[in-house]
Amino acid sequence: MTTKPVDDERPARQRILDAAISRFSCLPFSEVSLRDIARDAQVDVAYVHRTFGSKVGLFRQALDAGFDFDAVFAEPVSREGVIRRLCDQMTAKNQRTNGEAGPIDLILRSCTNAETRDILREVSTARFHDRMIAKFGAEMTMQVMLAISLLFGTVTQRNALGIEPLASIPDEELHAAVYDAMMRLLA
Repeated sequence: MTTKPVDDERPARQRILDAAISRFSCLPFSEVSLRDIARDAQVDVAYVHRTFGSKVGLFRQALDAGFDFDAVFAEPVSREGVIRRLCDQMTAKNQRTNGEAGPIDLILRSCTNAETRDILREVSTARFHDRMIAKFGAEMTMQVMLAISLLFGTVTQRNALGIEPLASIPDEELHAAVYDAMMRLLA
């Protein structure tokens, strides 16, 4: 089916990305098919192939679309600004509501698959880790990696696992606590 639904005016490419993020966030990579994504997006599977090339290509694009790291590193921004922006993006519950899958789930569902684990490593390194190290300096590499691990672990426990008290703490309080911890690590 190549026509857009009457009630969905998003461009076809965006519908495909949204459907892919949803599928890759809920199912392991090996269980996701381009045909299912195309059906969810209400486009022909050939259009998905033409637009993204392959399931791996679509996974890469979905991963990139799930996280807005360009906004985190947009200049001008100080070191403190980078940390604040990261905390803004990663500690807000509005990334997922009422149990729906979010970007962190995309990573968790895919990190055990050899093919997607390599992509996750590559994309994380290029789009995030290397940029953090460049911002804070090579001499701070270990501290940067610990700060990233703190942030990722906190988000995983809160959003993906629903561990208390992280799951119920107000966004502002969690933001302040994570920001403070990251600032201490990266001072």
